[in-house]
Amino acid sequence: MTGDWLTSTHVAVVAGKGGVGSSTVAAAMALAAARQGADVLFVAVDGRPGMGPLLGGPSLDDTDRILQRVKGAGQVRGRTIPAAQAFGDYLDLKGVGGLLRRAASATSLPMIAAATPGLEHLLVLGKIKELERARAADLIVVDAPPAGHAAPFLRSASGLSDVVQSGPIRDQAQEVVEMLRDPARCQAVLVTLPEVTPVTELLELAAELGDELGIALLPTVLNACWPERAGLMKSSAVAAKAQNVKLSAHDKRVLDDATAFGRSRLEHQHEQLERLRGALDTPIIELPRLPTPSFGRNELSVLADALAGHAAASS
Repeated sequence: MTGDWLTSTHVAVVAGKGGVGSSTVAAAMALAAARQGADVLFVAVDGRPGMGPLLGGPSLDDTDRILQRVKGAGQVRGRTIPAAQAFGDYLDLKGVGGLLRRAASATSLPMIAAATPGLEHLLVLGKIKELERARAADLIVVDAPPAGHAAPFLRSASGLSDVVQSGPIRDQAQEVVEMLRDPARCQAVLVTLPEVTPVTELLELAAELGDELGIALLPTVLNACWPERAGLMKSSAVAAKAQNVKLSAHDKRVLDDATAFGRSRLEHQHEQLERLRGALDTPIIELPRLPTPSFGRNELSVLADALAGHAAASS
């Protein structure tokens, strides 16, 4: 993997099981790429408005706004893509304008979407495709729906392409499929925690994206990793003796219980890391666990540094 993996494609789709931190990883990736000089567009598919303030700007809506300018480097912009807006933009693209476009957008989408499963996902992906085609940014970071919905979201184009034989929907679907399957245009970043169920779901999602949909994978992110601590291998009595400290029996029990817990967490983490390494061909990026009551811009900066540091170490 080259050192510029953060900007090695035009669209990076970031996905993972709900609760693994895929949205914060997507935001950290956007910030890390901006620090390398890129003009980055952060797209929240599920409309998470709070990602805007995390990235230094206002809450996200369907307007493209600058969230943060990095001094001497690039910038991060952000927006959502509601399906109704994507539908209206698509009508504009096809030459349907004015009052007719607004009326069609307001009244037709719910009816058409109900009769065409996957259409709303296709409209959003189609808008992303148009932004990529127009080079609206050096990098478009897509904060995808959670793992259970990420595959249907990305599969919508190929699914509709298979069942719709002709017309604008098929054309749009085929163009989206072409983007998804071109590594220079689009790749995916999968995020998980060092735990059994999230890793299992990530491996299932990786198989769906790679084997079934033909989407190339960027490095996999193992989020919230516990730090390696050599001292966990020592008993409290040995550690106390080395420091010439006397411990009560109670203190020894408490410290031994704590070190046993720490060893167990690290052993479990190592097992899940080996599962990933054995099943995936992609590099694994380990991001640190950041125990904090409120995840904010300082914590996001730490994750961005870790992603950029991995890129530098890989060059």
